[in-house]
Amino acid sequence: MSSNIRIEKICIFCKEKFIAKTFSTKYCTHRCNQKDYKKKVKEERIQKSKEEFQTEVKLKQLKVVSIEDVQKKTYLTIKEVCLLMNISESTIRKLIKKGDLKTIRVGKKHFLLKSELNNFR
Repeated sequence: MSSNIRIEKICIFCKEKFIAKTFSTKYCTHRCNQKDYKKKVKEERIQKSKEEFQTEVKLKQLKVVSIEDVQKKTYLTIKEVCLLMNISESTIRKLIKKGDLKTIRVGKKHFLLKSELNNFR
């Protein structure tokens, strides 16, 4: 049973005028409906990605270590050595691979003795 109602509406997606047969129709065609749906899904993904990035940045900011704390330790991680020596992480890894810096490896983590750093300078 079809409706005899004819309502002039404007499509939400393409902004074109069309004749709707029901009160709830929002789009002029199924294609406009699909494109709008995909656009909304894409925007939600982008928003979710931005939120995740912001939370990662906040977590990294919380893990900031002061230089005084690092100077008290005898064993340092690569990131702590970066902070102490003001050198990038990749440079320190190159020095380790080259053999200029000796490390103690526990699993996948490298630990450096502070005395080894003093000898290096």
